[in-house]
Amino acid sequence: MNIDLSLRSKVILSLGVPATCLLLYWLLRNRDEEDEQDEDQQRVTTSRQTVIEIKVPSKAVGPMIGRQGANIKKLQEQTGTRICFKDDSKHDPGADRTLVIRGSTAQAQEAELLVRRTISEIPKVLTEEIQVPIKALGRIIGRNGDSIRQITRSSNTRIYIDRARDEPRDITKQVSITGSQEQIDIAKSLIQEKVNEEEIFRAKAAVMAANREQRNKQVSRPVRHTDHVQAEKHSIDPDDISKSPSPQQHVISLATHVKEWPKQEYVEVYVSSVADPNHFWVQLISSNAIHLDELVQRMSSLYNTDHYKNMSDNQYNVGDFVAALYEQDNSWYRAQVMGIEGRQLDLYFVDFGDSGYTDVNNVRLLRDDFLVLPFQAVQCCLGEVKAKGEDWTEEAVNFFEDITYTAKWKVLMAKRIGTKSTQENEVIQIVQLIDTNSDVDIHIALELIKHGFAELA
Repeated sequence: MNIDLSLRSKVILSLGVPATCLLLYWLLRNRDEEDEQDEDQQRVTTSRQTVIEIKVPSKAVGPMIGRQGANIKKLQEQTGTRICFKDDSKHDPGADRTLVIRGSTAQAQEAELLVRRTISEIPKVLTEEIQVPIKALGRIIGRNGDSIRQITRSSNTRIYIDRARDEPRDITKQVSITGSQEQIDIAKSLIQEKVNEEEIFRAKAAVMAANREQRNKQVSRPVRHTDHVQAEKHSIDPDDISKSPSPQQHVISLATHVKEWPKQEYVEVYVSSVADPNHFWVQLISSNAIHLDELVQRMSSLYNTDHYKNMSDNQYNVGDFVAALYEQDNSWYRAQVMGIEGRQLDLYFVDFGDSGYTDVNNVRLLRDDFLVLPFQAVQCCLGEVKAKGEDWTEEAVNFFEDITYTAKWKVLMAKRIGTKSTQENEVIQIVQLIDTNSDVDIHIALELIKHGFAELA
């Protein structure tokens, strides 16, 4: 179909099309603006949230935050809220802190409930002060503070000890413990354990010191000589129970009757008794070890007879050499009387170096022929090292006993590097000890240094 338009129609048509487009553009633009307004209104609606502020006591702030914020993070994940403390750095450190909770009304209220419950369940923090003996502070604190840190961790408390110096050793020191009542009770019990350990150690140390003092005294007694004893052969007749001590002929000294140290560089020894690394006793491994076993058997055979069992002799003097019954194995051993307390005799066992109290009923005067064999306990001092501190600690003594196999009769190698004498002319051997029982030689002195018990002298 052919349509002819007049000039007027063409003009009208050309004007009408842009107007239509313009109208369409205006309608679409208004619609977009309405949509944008709807979205803005929706955003305004959804951005509305509840904000709750809670005052948290300063002592509850740490537990509320948790380690590296773990508690707050868990609470946020659980409730879908955002939780943080206001910056109160300019305020008093001991004042309450403000905790801010943001979220929907339901979420914020749930979080608030959980926060207040957490605060109410936090144990009340207390501070209690106790008194401990100053002499026990070293054990309570421990080497480099190890002991007090362990007590703090175990009880979950804070402990403060005033470490003022130059105070008498016989007074007490105040210790402050901060935590819940249950935590404080745990800390007090752990501290009391350390105090008890120190008291026990000091009691043992006092006994050892007294024994050392007695041993260092050069005590002599008469040796009663019997003509028919062949000393060189150590011959003893167990059946001759009619023998009795004869009058004094000569004097024997504890200091001079101990076995002499061999001339070779290294000798095999057993460590038989320990007071501390500066005072211990060894037995030299030689043919005399066999002779000592034989001697003990002969003494036991004699003193276990009815004749000697029924013998009673309470007239003992300090310095007497005696035979003493060790009831655990029913054997008799050589000893010297170092002290007398009623019916109890303080004995030093001359072949082993240890001491003990024994009732007079378990002691008999020693016959001359049992004194022929030199005493086997040789007093020694570990060379090249000294205690790390004023004196050897109980832990150091126990460690030394363990690594030297004390009284376990395991061989160590000993090298004499010197001697020293007491005021009573008793000679003490200064030695190196080496454990060669494993693939690698262990130097005992170096082990004490390695474990922090000793330092180079």
